[in-house]
Amino acid sequence: MIHKTAIIDPKAKISNNVSIGAYSIIGPNAEVGENSMIQSHVSIVGHTKIGKNNKIYSFASIGNDPQDLKFNGEQTNLEIGDNNKIREYVTINPGTTGGGGLTKVGNNCLFMVSSHIAHDCLVEDNVILANNVPLGGHAHIESNVIIGGNSAVQQFTRVGRSAMISNTEDVGVNSPLEIIVKAKLQIMNKVATTAVALPIKLPADLESIKLS
Repeated sequence: MIHKTAIIDPKAKISNNVSIGAYSIIGPNAEVGENSMIQSHVSIVGHTKIGKNNKIYSFASIGNDPQDLKFNGEQTNLEIGDNNKIREYVTINPGTTGGGGLTKVGNNCLFMVSSHIAHDCLVEDNVILANNVPLGGHAHIESNVIIGGNSAVQQFTRVGRSAMISNTEDVGVNSPLEIIVKAKLQIMNKVATTAVALPIKLPADLESIKLS
């Protein structure tokens, strides 16, 4: 069902069984995959490709200009995979030419209210961003990561697979895989600044991790 007040550009590619709510806007270069649900007052613009079975909640802004002063209207892209839930007031920006021109989101993610995915980010599968979590530009969030509410990931930071970041943290160094970040700086200063490729038992082994 497409609500009569939705504004959909004739050039937009809308697949079968897509629901679009009242006053939503779909731009000419947007693609929405089948069985997706777009609630009211959603904006999907830019060169944005959205996969199948996604649910986008009211007041989300998808594909609008990167928040980068160097951006000058160049054609860049945003790709979102399948089975994602994008909650109210989430913002996801496309890439920039200086960062490769692509922001990419995988499958089965949950982005809670007011989370933000900046330009040139790579977010892999099964990622959860809790309320008010911003990802700075060029961040790389690997699969199965959970980031707690009001935490911030700085630009160019990589968070390794299965990491869990608690609430109100400021992540500014690369977090290794399979580690829980509990307290500001105390733990982060003990871990290597690149993702390690070994399993870590928590919490006993934390003290054994040293900067290389």
